[in-house]
Amino acid sequence: MKTKLALAALAVTLAAPAFAQSFDVATATCGEFAALDADTMGTMLLWIDGYTGGVAGDTTLDLDRLKQNITDAMALCAEDPAKPVLDAMSEASLEQ
Repeated sequence: MKTKLALAALAVTLAAPAFAQSFDVATATCGEFAALDADTMGTMLLWIDGYTGGVAGDTTLDLDRLKQNITDAMALCAEDPAKPVLDAMSEASLEQ
C-alpha cells in the first residue's frame, strides 16, 4: 500500500513540471483543454474527477467509470469547445 502511494506521489510530482501555468479549472474551456499536452490533460482530468467526486461525497476511485466519464466529457467538448471542461466532466459523471 505504501509503495503504491509513493508511486502515485512520484507520478504527480513528475507531472507537475508539465504545467507552465496555473489553471482555474472552473473557467478552462474545452478548447483550451484540447490545446494542452497529454500529461497535463491527464493530470487535469484526474484532478477534476477527484474534485467532482468530493463535491458529490464519493470517495471511490473507479477507473472504468473515470474512463467512461472522460470519453463522455470529450464528446461534450467536441460539440462545444467554449464549454468549461469542468462542466463537461460534471455532466458526464452525472450520466453514470
